[in-house]
Amino acid sequence: MEVTGILVKQTAIREGVSKSNGNPWKIGEYLLEVPGQYPRHINFRVSDGQVGRLARFDSLIGKTVTVSFDIDAHEYEGRWFNEINAWGIMEYINQTQRAANMVAAQNAGAAPQTGTSPFPPQVDANGNPITNQGGNDDDLPF
Repeated sequence: MEVTGILVKQTAIREGVSKSNGNPWKIGEYLLEVPGQYPRHINFRVSDGQVGRLARFDSLIGKTVTVSFDIDAHEYEGRWFNEINAWGIMEYINQTQRAANMVAAQNAGAAPQTGTSPFPPQVDANGNPITNQGGNDDDLPF
């Protein structure tokens, strides 16, 4: 599941050492505000199993982000509790911001990043670009 909102703050950090293998662990809790007429809040956990995951979340506090998470429920002494565990986060860029970024890149002389090839153009021995304009000079069967 993914939710977009403002990463408001870090609410808690817990850390310890695993009893089973002796490895250290760290879990951070964060608060996400989902905007609307009546804003909602989601408190979720982030495990720092991957190096730097908590630092990535910390760097995005106060920004609009899209958080990917799993929801699960566990029973404890006859009561059920929900757990919301985040596994991914990315900064949200709306269409207006994306268009402004592309215009700024074009005005600066840089090519826009969307739709560009990561490979350099192919050229012949004279330095002229090689293009195939729909001819049958390739060896593909279709």
